[in-house]
Amino acid sequence: MALWIELSGACQDAYARQDEDLIRRLYEYARWCWKAPSDDVRTAVACAFYEHLPTRPAMRRDLPRRIGRAEFAELRDVLGYHLSADEPASFEREFLEAKQRFFDAQP
Repeated sequence: MALWIELSGACQDAYARQDEDLIRRLYEYARWCWKAPSDDVRTAVACAFYEHLPTRPAMRRDLPRRIGRAEFAELRDVLGYHLSADEPASFEREFLEAKQRFFDAQP
């Protein structure tokens, strides 16, 4: 858990510096940890990283570039943990609309 608390802060800093390479690597590592067979590892990345993404504006806006629809569906409950009761549906709509715009903009 302590590792993911540190990495979450590093990710915020990377967004502030616009360090695309570090941001990409942190999301890849988060994805790898989420798929780990250890419940402790999955819990750590869920609680210290994924749960906070929708509460941090830069990360929330960028999320559609970082995860796919299937991954979003798998993480839906985790991503909605810190949202109010009425926010998860609008957050999901926001994600899907941004995902579509992102794909429409691709050459």
